Amino acid sequence: MEPFAILTNIIKPEYLNYYKDWIYIASEKEARGLQLIGAIYKHKGRKLFRAKPPTVQLQELTDQQELDFKKAEEMHRKNQTSTTYGTEFGYLQKLLKPQNNVFKFKKCSELEFAQPLNDLAKLFLDNWIEMNDELEFQELVLNCLRALFSRFKAQLVPKTEMKVKYEYKPDWKLSNPIRVDKAGTDINAYKTNYNAIFKQRLKQEQIKQKIAELDGTDFAKALTIHKSFKIN
Repeated sequence: MEPFAILTNIIKPEYLNYYKDWIYIASEKEARGLQLIGAIYKHKGRKLFRAKPPTVQLQELTDQQELDFKKAEEMHRKNQTSTTYGTEFGYLQKLLKPQNNVFKFKKCSELEFAQPLNDLAKLFLDNWIEMNDELEFQELVLNCLRALFSRFKAQLVPKTEMKVKYEYKPDWKLSNPIRVDKAGTDINAYKTNYNAIFKQRLKQEQIKQKIAELDGTDFAKALTIHKSFKIN
């Protein structure tokens, strides 16, 4: 399958223009990872892949056991003369198989670099991760996904640390200079509302008058008022 056809299947349509020339600058591992993703998409994440046929793997294992004296001497000399940096990060580290990766702890859909992928591609990759395929294949897929996310992130509008880590709301008044000649024009002057004061006093007088009328009625005389007392 052509690389751009694979990208068309797995990338969201609004981001597809970012990857027109991506395959020309991709590394060998990233290109192989893209082909693996295409195969995973084709089989809906339900197929495991083998690096080599079993017969070839058995023959290589036999060849490793039949090392001659010169090869053993050369390997011993390299181990004795190599530095710690060369052992941890140099050519020896490249020859070792990966022991672990992020897919052991999270699915593809839960990771940040899955943002440019569509929902169907995320689903198929999650199915493939659950089958626990060889770590060599997983590393190739990871390299490709990281490269795709790097291109996606490079095309986005950059944001400052203030906008990313804190809630940022622009206040355009802060960018305008203070006009001394117009200082105080936004202060509203309020006049005394004598009409409202008169209505409030009239209402209070009407309430007092009603209370006075109730005091002279039989209902008010029938009320029994008990004196307050204290309990020792």
